[in-house]
Amino acid sequence: MSDTQQLAASDPQPPGPPPDRRRAVIIVLAVAAVVALVAITLTVVRGGSSHTTSAQHNGGPLNPQKSATLDPNASSDTEAAKLLSWGTPTADDEFDGTSLNTRTWSAYSGGTTENVGRNNPDNLVVGNGVLTINSHGNESGGLSWYPGQQYGRWEVRARSQAGAGYGPVMLLWPDAEDWPEGGEIDFLEMPKPERKIANFTVHYGADNSQNGVGVPGDFTQWHNYAVEWTPDHIAGFIDGQQIFRTTEKDQIPPRPMHLAIQQDVGPYGDDWIPARNAQTPQSVGFQVDWVRIYGL
Repeated sequence: MSDTQQLAASDPQPPGPPPDRRRAVIIVLAVAAVVALVAITLTVVRGGSSHTTSAQHNGGPLNPQKSATLDPNASSDTEAAKLLSWGTPTADDEFDGTSLNTRTWSAYSGGTTENVGRNNPDNLVVGNGVLTINSHGNESGGLSWYPGQQYGRWEVRARSQAGAGYGPVMLLWPDAEDWPEGGEIDFLEMPKPERKIANFTVHYGADNSQNGVGVPGDFTQWHNYAVEWTPDHIAGFIDGQQIFRTTEKDQIPPRPMHLAIQQDVGPYGDDWIPARNAQTPQSVGFQVDWVRIYGL
């Protein structure tokens, strides 16, 4: 043993607390640690953000964060615009003609979802007051509304046929094409074949953080899907009922965005859109009855 070790060993130590006090201190510290852990857990759940990599169709989450209580099992005509008095649309399309209005819409062509499939404008059919995106094999379709705008309200009446291998999406996408920094608001995503969960997801930040909700229901029937984007909040609605809301400033998109409607092709992501299977119909349709856009 060195001189230093001997000196340290011979130094008198201050008396410790009695055994009962030591036990009390240990119990208090343990309780405090549990309380702190619970507080951290609650903060994470309330925040609802995720830093996982997204399944980028142009961006759906691998794991929606929450589940809302709304269960819209029946077809509904209720509109958020009427319940909340949004007024007269500044623009709309009722799809009353026999062809796509190319003055407003731009049809997709080229690859889908990391080139898993191909977009073909011929798969967009307008007739009987409805737009249908027909997906078959590795082919699908999509379209974007121009011009975009910063802030506003969008409501769309839609339904989707069930079928593995295709994922219907309605979203707001940055005009500047600067995803993820420019943000993204998916106000309808249905990647699973049964069409029993409708996802609403906000993407934000350079690391593609996500805040979202999944809503159960039968979405093979007609429902109205809406999003409200203002300088201080984003809200989502199904059949006029609010199913999502955030007021977090860092989640609000910073620049103008435009409406996009598409049906993505799988397999894609970590089973986000599963592959086609023996039960997949020869053609799977995603139908839109009308689109209405409102100012603030």
